[in-house]
Amino acid sequence: MWLPSDDPQHVIRGNLKISHVPEMGFVKILEGGNESLLLIKDQKIIAAWNLNIETLEETRENKAMKLVSISPESRIEIYKLDDKMFSTIIDLNEECKLPLPVEIGFLLEKVEEVNREDVLSKYKIRDPSEDDIDNLLNDYKSKIGGR
Repeated sequence: MWLPSDDPQHVIRGNLKISHVPEMGFVKILEGGNESLLLIKDQKIIAAWNLNIETLEETRENKAMKLVSISPESRIEIYKLDDKMFSTIIDLNEECKLPLPVEIGFLLEKVEEVNREDVLSKYKIRDPSEDDIDNLLNDYKSKIGGR
C-alpha cells in the first residue's frame, strides 16, 4: 500500500480514544508479526491492508480486516490527511478498498460509564461542595502520579 511518509500525528499503545481518530486519514497498527493500515473517513474504515512481517504476505480488503488485532502492547500511529491527499491514496490503493465501510468501534478504547450517584455514595458525599470535588480531584491526581 502506498502512503505518504510523514510523521504520525499521535503514537499510542493499546486502543484509540475517539478524540484521536482523524476525520480523514489512516491508522497504522503494529501488533506482533503484523502491520495493518486502515484508511478512515468520517469514523468509518474505507480501505484495509495487512502485511505479515515474517512471511511478507500481503492481504487486502475484508481479509485484511479479519487480521487486524489490537492488544495493550500494540503500537498505533495516527496520520491526518487532507481531502486531496486522501482521494489520491484511495485512487492509488483501489485494490484495498472495502466493498462496504466498517465502523471503527473495535479500535476504540472501551470506556466504562460512571454513575454519579455511585461515586458520591462511594465517598459518602450527599451534597458535593467545591471542597469535596477538589479533594476528589487531588486524590485522583495523587493516584496517577500528580499529573
